[in-house]
Amino acid sequence: MDRLNIALVGAGRRGAGAHAPVLAALDDVFNFVAVCDATEERAQEVAARYGCRAYTSARDLVENERLDIADVVVPGVSHHALSCFFSNRGIHQIVETPIAVTLPLADLMIETAQQNRVKLEVAENYHRQPLLRLRQAVIDSGAIGTVSRIYRIFEEGGDHGMSVLRIWAGANPTAIMGISHTSPVVPIIDRMLRHHESESLSIGIIEFANGVTAFSAYSNVIHARSLGRGVIRFSQIDGTHGAIVGEEVHAVPSADLLTGAQSTPALPQRITSERNGVEILERLEVALPDRSVIWENPFRQYALTEGQVQVADELLSIATAVREDTEPAYGARAARLDQEMDIAMRESGGSDRTTIPLPLQQTTHCEELIHESFLDRFGCAPTDVEKLVDTFFPRH
Repeated sequence: MDRLNIALVGAGRRGAGAHAPVLAALDDVFNFVAVCDATEERAQEVAARYGCRAYTSARDLVENERLDIADVVVPGVSHHALSCFFSNRGIHQIVETPIAVTLPLADLMIETAQQNRVKLEVAENYHRQPLLRLRQAVIDSGAIGTVSRIYRIFEEGGDHGMSVLRIWAGANPTAIMGISHTSPVVPIIDRMLRHHESESLSIGIIEFANGVTAFSAYSNVIHARSLGRGVIRFSQIDGTHGAIVGEEVHAVPSADLLTGAQSTPALPQRITSERNGVEILERLEVALPDRSVIWENPFRQYALTEGQVQVADELLSIATAVREDTEPAYGARAARLDQEMDIAMRESGGSDRTTIPLPLQQTTHCEELIHESFLDRFGCAPTDVEKLVDTFFPRH
C-alpha cells in the first residue's frame, strides 16, 4: 500500500522525543512530511533531524501539504480546537491524552470527526505497554480465574490509570467514589519540567458492571519522584484462582488448591535480539504450572526499543483505521469514557465524597470551572475552535 502522509503537530518533549522517532522508524507505513510547532526554532530543529518541512501555523500546514493524518501532540487544553480544525478539512488524526479536558469538548471532537467521516484515535499508551499486554494475556488465559478486585496504588493516575483499570476489569464502570487532598510543598520542577507548589492526592473506588471493584491512589509528587521521596508503586489483580502482584503471577491449578497448595511466583521472561545497535524485544513469556502465556511483539521487525512499542502500536492503529476504513483499536469513545471516570472521581472528591453513578448525566461543576478558566486565560469560549487554532497554548 502507499504510505500515508503524516505531520507531527507539536514538537515538544513528547512530540519530538517519543512520536517523531517512531514515525521515522515506521517508514513503510508513514511518509513523515512535516513538523508544526508554534516555536519556529523547535519546528526547524525537529524537521531538519527527520528531513521534512517545518511550519509554525496549522493553517499553513494544511494549505501546503496533502495530509492523510495529523499526529497532534500539544497541551490537552488545545486538543479539541486542533482536532476540529483538522476534521473540518478532512484530515484523520491521532490526538495525545487526554482526549479533551472536559466531556463537552470531547463530544465536540467526536461529533465533528463523524460529520466529516474522518478517523479519530487517542494516543493512550499505558495499556499498550508490553508488560501490561502480557498481564492482559494472563487474564485472558484464565490462569487467575475471573478478576474480582484490582489495586493500582501510586501508578499513573487520571485517564491513564482509569483506562488500565477498565480494561483489566473487562467491563464499563457503574459508579465512582473519590477522595482528594491537597497540601503545600516547596516549589519544585519534576522530571518532565512541570512546576508544582502543591501535592494533590486522589483516591478512588470504582465499581464495574460485572462486579469487579478497583482501588486507585495517585499523587503528582510521588509520581514525579520529587522531594527526595522513595517511590512506592503497587498493582495487584485478584482473581478467583490466583493473582497478578506487580510483575509476579501467582497461579495454582484448581485441583491443587483443594490440598492447600501455595503458589510459586512466576516472573515474565524477556526474549530479545539486536538490530542496528538496538535491543529488540521479541516476546514476553511467563511459565505457569499448567500453561505458558506468551505475548509476541508485533513490531519486532523494526529497530524500536521496548519503550517505543506502545507508541508504534497507537500510530499503527490510526494507520490501519484509515487504510481499512475501520474503527481505531482504542478510539475516541473509549478515551472519552476513561476521561469521564477521572472527571467523576474528581467531582466526587471535590464535593461531599458521595458515590457518583456513571454515565454522567450532565456537565459537572469541575468541568464548568475548567470552561470558566479557559475563557479567562484565552479570551474566548472553548467552543470557538477557529479562533483557538491561532492561539498559543503554553505547557505548564
